[in-house]
This record gives sequence, structure tokens and C-alpha cells, in this order.
Amino acid sequence: MMSEEELLDGAARVLAGDHSASMVQIAAGIGTSRATLSRRYATREALLKAVAVRAIEVVDGCLAPLDLDRTADADAFDAAVEELVVALIPAAHLYGFTSRDATVLADPEFRAGVDRQDRRALAFLALGQRLGRLRADLPPYWIWYSLWGLLDAAAEGVRDGHLAPRQIGHLVLTSFLGGTRPPGRPPLTRPPADAPAETRQTPPEP
Repeated sequence: MMSEEELLDGAARVLAGDHSASMVQIAAGIGTSRATLSRRYATREALLKAVAVRAIEVVDGCLAPLDLDRTADADAFDAAVEELVVALIPAAHLYGFTSRDATVLADPEFRAGVDRQDRRALAFLALGQRLGRLRADLPPYWIWYSLWGLLDAAAEGVRDGHLAPRQIGHLVLTSFLGGTRPPGRPPLTRPPADAPAETRQTPPEP
């Protein structure tokens, strides 16, 4: 029998590709019947609320790299940024749509979870600014939103067949740091783990 997490991840996968998918389409997409799905979730709204709760749980699990000590150095911050991006890529692919769905956004529990995650991320980004690893002239909220914009674009590129899954970690990380590093700083201190072999050359520090 399909677990609750598997069912919700499957529903999220269908909804990520078609935000307007009906209960019948969602059930077919996850390999079950409409009747079976309805026994767990009587309405589409109830299913979406459960998906939203699952989204918060999944993203919470991706944010462990944010919990750096305030005494962390630049190398620790750079490593945490890479770990964060790699962790968030599959979450964005499945659950990125929740940040745009009107039903989900109307859920106070979801909004509270997002606000809590934002506060956690902003503290991390502020640390990066203090360490000189992120531009101090950009608002932390803009930096955080920019990362999610790139993750969303990467997920869409994979779904549309324009990008290979193995490419997107490198693409997101280099694009993100290319726009947020202070002038004169290299965009990466070390190549991301999923970078293609031909790109695995560490740029020198100035």
C-alpha cells in the first residue's frame, strides 16, 4: 500500500506539471483510483492542504545547511550554500507550485511555515553578507527570492525537456552566486558536486 508521503509526493508531481489537474487526473498520475484517493482526501482542497503541509516538511528538511553558527567562516558558508541548493532542487521540482497556488496560499498553516522558513533563510543570508560572501547592497529577501526563482526555472526546464537533471545544480549555483557575489569575488570557491566534468575547475581567489 502506498504510504502517505509517497501519495503526497506523487500528487505534487502531477500538480507540478498541471496546476489545474483534477482528482481523477491526480489519481491516474500516481497510479491509483479516484475512489481510493477520495477515501483519504474527500475533496481536492483537502488534498492540496495536505500537499502544502508536506511541502513545508520537505523544505524544512532541506534547510539544515542554514543553521550555521554565527562564528562560521567564509568556507563554511560557501559549502552550506552549495549543500542548500543541491537539497532544494528536488523539493522545488515537486513543491515549487505551492508558492503560486491560490488554495495553498490561503492556508494559514502554510503561510506560517513559509514565514518561519523565510526568517531562517534571512538570518543565513545576513551571515553571508557579514562574511563578505554575498553583496551587502542587495536586500536579503531579494537574494532568497532570486534563489527560488532560479530553482523554479530549473524545474520547469527539466519538465519541458530543455535541461538535463544533472545540469541544473551547476546552473542554479553558478547563476545564483554570479549575481550575488560582491564585485571582485569569484562566483564559486569550488565546483558543485553535480557539475559536469569539463566545468570542474576551481576559479582562483583574487
